[in-house]
Amino acid sequence: MMSYRRLCKGRECFACAPTGSEKTLAFVSPMLMKLKLRCHILISTPLRLSSAIKKRKLDLSRVEYLVLDESDKLFELGLIKQIDSVVKACSSPSIIRSLFSATLPDSVEELALPIMHNAVRVIIGRKNTASASVNQKLVFAGTEEGKLLALCQSFQERLNPPVLIFVQSKECEKKLYEELKFDNIRVGVIHSDLSEAQRENVVNDFRAGKTWVLIATDVIARDMDFKGVNSVINYDFPDSTAAYIHRIGLSGRAGRTGEAITFYTEDDVPFLRNIANVMAASGCEVPSWIMALCKLRWNKHRPKRESILTIPDVAEE
Repeated sequence: MMSYRRLCKGRECFACAPTGSEKTLAFVSPMLMKLKLRCHILISTPLRLSSAIKKRKLDLSRVEYLVLDESDKLFELGLIKQIDSVVKACSSPSIIRSLFSATLPDSVEELALPIMHNAVRVIIGRKNTASASVNQKLVFAGTEEGKLLALCQSFQERLNPPVLIFVQSKECEKKLYEELKFDNIRVGVIHSDLSEAQRENVVNDFRAGKTWVLIATDVIARDMDFKGVNSVINYDFPDSTAAYIHRIGLSGRAGRTGEAITFYTEDDVPFLRNIANVMAASGCEVPSWIMALCKLRWNKHRPKRESILTIPDVAEE
């Protein structure tokens, strides 16, 4: 992978490649090659890392590599100050910074540029597109009630587990779980009300094939890596192009093929063009009437931040 070679040569980079394309290997390998006896690798979320820095429990001044994985999420509103504090704490003059993600919007690059030094852009395939190994379909369900009918009908005609179903809320998860369980489908659900041990059991059952269908929200699309998922169903319409790409990218990974079905209602029609563009770019057929629709902006706020140079020094807090 080109980003691997760039990092081995000491270049910073923005890297964008489809889900399931082994991006993690591309940024981990150069680190492993340069590891010395008792060197360390720290994997963390921004909140925990920023908190440890503020409490002076962690010294990052000798860090040689800083990788921001899933960078499009890390530069969203609410995380930028934490990311900036981590970047400032990694103060070594020889630090090499990299951003990796399956989606890399222009707004993210703009926000990240102040912390990068002479970075190169490495794009595998087309930027912000889904994997061509996933067959994507749009299904009109009419109403919220129609989505349940469409799902049950789809399972009656052909259930090809393992299947991931994405919804937008915890309440919808629980309701859909009860409906499918009533139909004697081996279904699991993962949400924040479960303990860590319960969540691990749900994931392990899905991976072992004990559970055929797993219901989740977008959080799992970023945090989990499943092998052999045959189908991803967007029961609730995604709220961004990035969310759509990450959801369906859990199918068709590492050379496998998969399918993605997205239900939409009358309320979702104004945003169909956003998804249709992704589908068309990856080679899927899209009805001409959908491609003729106007493309509307998603309802998302663009995050803002002060210059990283104005962040208070840790020692002052």
